[in-house]
Amino acid sequence: MSLILNRKYGSRLECLYYILQSAYYKYGTSTTFTLNDLKFDTEDIYNVHKYCQLLTEIIDRKCCPFLNNPLNTSKCYATQSKISDSTKSKAVSDIGGSFEALGFVSKNGRNYKITHLGQKWVNSNFYSIEWENIAREGVLSYGLVVGFLHIIRDLPEIFSTTGIYLGYPHTDEQLKYIDNGNECIINLSTDSQKDSNTRTLSRIIGWCVCVGLIEPINDNSKEPLYHIKYRNFLNSPELNTRKFKKTTLYHNFINLKPYVENPLSYSHLHKNVGSLRENGGEDLRKITLKYNSNILNRRFVIVYILNLYSQHNKKLNINKLIKSMSKYKDFFFIDGNDIFDIVMTESKIAFLAGIPFKIENNDYLIPLSTINESILFEGAPQEIIDIAKKILIDLGDINDL
Repeated sequence: MSLILNRKYGSRLECLYYILQSAYYKYGTSTTFTLNDLKFDTEDIYNVHKYCQLLTEIIDRKCCPFLNNPLNTSKCYATQSKISDSTKSKAVSDIGGSFEALGFVSKNGRNYKITHLGQKWVNSNFYSIEWENIAREGVLSYGLVVGFLHIIRDLPEIFSTTGIYLGYPHTDEQLKYIDNGNECIINLSTDSQKDSNTRTLSRIIGWCVCVGLIEPINDNSKEPLYHIKYRNFLNSPELNTRKFKKTTLYHNFINLKPYVENPLSYSHLHKNVGSLRENGGEDLRKITLKYNSNILNRRFVIVYILNLYSQHNKKLNINKLIKSMSKYKDFFFIDGNDIFDIVMTESKIAFLAGIPFKIENNDYLIPLSTINESILFEGAPQEIIDIAKKILIDLGDINDL
């Protein structure tokens, strides 16, 4: 059930490797574990410090170098520990989400299990091309990475990441309502916050550098393995450059039509509105919650339709799609807003989900990948799946469903 990763804890693939090794030697590939089981446990002989090659020695003890205070009870920056502040559970949640996005674990409810790909990775030598190849396979299985690589497609060979947005689309939707006899207007919250986008972008850049899809400029090292060549850069407290160049591996990939194993799932096509904390307060949260299904539904239909068109090597007429979606407007839209503008804006969700597209003559969307439909469907109500199929039939371009 892939989601947009917008925390900082799982940004370093090297850290994820050591954490997954710890889990593998405790649970193998047949025994399930929970997120709590990934937290550092001093009493566990298989805790991540046994495998981590980044530890620093302070006062005769080995410590995680990424903690502000290396001697605090967290022990591991990425997972935190079982005795550290319970409010920091978002750290280990990010690690679980990272493993899912990379395809190194599968999830069933709250239980996780290491996949065959994850097993291959933990059994590979960190200083080998095998390690890097497996890591690249995992990185390229995540829909958001594929979207990012296509977002930079039309940028120069040496490009700046300044201004790149990897968050949910922003629609200018307004809702008018009466409060104590007064007409009020409120804007729905459909997009990602600036700090969330910054964390997501930093992570994707770090992953792509680690597996050799892009690289920082002005590096003359002859080291052939990217994750070794840029090890210090990747393990620095924060990314210290915004200029990168595309590699041969990037160009080889961008000319393919890939299958994306881990796209966004239905329930993650919008942010967690229940924890919304933006200017506008409780009213904004309640209104956005009320129309959350509309946002999820229309984003789902766009991604679903694009995927079917891609499978059949067809281009999608955006005006026909809008016309067909309008027949079920109560499931997708709010009265008083421009439906065309909303759908055109929301179409950007496809890049996040892993099915980027090109626009032809401002009328057609040409999808550039296909995605794992079973992941996309996770959490989707049957009613909206049925409506999506009716819209597909109404478009009339695909007959062999």
